[in-house]
Amino acid sequence: MNENEVLDFLDFPGADRLIAAGEVAPPDAAAVDAALEAVRSARAEDERDDTGHGRDTVPPATPGPSPGLDPTPRRRGRRVLLSLVLAAVVAGAVAVPTIPFGGAPPAAGADAATFLREVAGTAADARTTDAPYWKVRRTMTGAGGTTTTGTVWVGRSGIVSRASNGKYTLFPPGGEADEQMVWPVAGLEVDWDELRELPTEPRALKAFLHSGTPDAPEQEAVFNGIVTLLSAPVSPELRAALYDVLAGLPYLRLVGPVHDRAGRAGVAIEYDGEDVRSRVVIDPESALPLEESNTTLGGPEEGDLVSSVTYLSLRAVRNAPEAVPVEPLPRAEAERLRTVPFREN
Repeated sequence: MNENEVLDFLDFPGADRLIAAGEVAPPDAAAVDAALEAVRSARAEDERDDTGHGRDTVPPATPGPSPGLDPTPRRRGRRVLLSLVLAAVVAGAVAVPTIPFGGAPPAAGADAATFLREVAGTAADARTTDAPYWKVRRTMTGAGGTTTTGTVWVGRSGIVSRASNGKYTLFPPGGEADEQMVWPVAGLEVDWDELRELPTEPRALKAFLHSGTPDAPEQEAVFNGIVTLLSAPVSPELRAALYDVLAGLPYLRLVGPVHDRAGRAGVAIEYDGEDVRSRVVIDPESALPLEESNTTLGGPEEGDLVSSVTYLSLRAVRNAPEAVPVEPLPRAEAERLRTVPFREN
């Protein structure tokens, strides 16, 4: 297998997380009104057809744990850890800065919180399915405008992606009952089954997201985890809880209606850090993220793009292409791939 084939099947959701901070000005009143109207209109519309952000895009939900659930994920046999391949993909494609939260955080903007709680209501109303795959098509854009677009099908035991020879590969090989995909979430390893067992009570969920990095500022760990999970195959109840927790985080402001790099309408929220502004564009109709981006803040290069991930499709599907299993990458190989350019497929 050549390097390009390796990078093709390493393109999976969760490879990019926004981390930002800063004190910001209140949003324009017109932007707030327009954003809230977008949410209300979206919730009143009928369910859309197969567009990638319809109401039937969320995997099946299972009863959530009680608020007192121990937030530490259980360990189940073999677990397919994505952390190493995550680093290999991101390092070769887009460098996402990490900016610590500092000082006493201001309260979240009331208007941003109102908007996010409206979106939480939309998320809670979404329909569930029993589809076994989570299909992700996304475009990654780096500084200088270099872009990479790819599609993957994430299942309980592996990721299906197209290799450079046109064939589909499954990474890692499935077939073992105790082998699962794992999402790196705020210092924790959360597998496919555990995604459906995470707390859905906001306070318990916030405690869980901070438990993986207890020495880090709470808002930093929680924000990291939320951004990762928003693009993951979580239940409507959990997605709603994520937005409820996000609504209570500091440093957050509402930008209002915007268009992402694919030209789709959404509503943006932002964090300002020391020298980077991080933005998440949300589709108020589906409560799914459309785009995550970082731009420089301050100095002569203010506004220059640092990184962007545009989610062209996030949806549950019943089938994935027939694929040939490949062996997982050894640690040394994953580290070596940090310097390999990320190729567009």
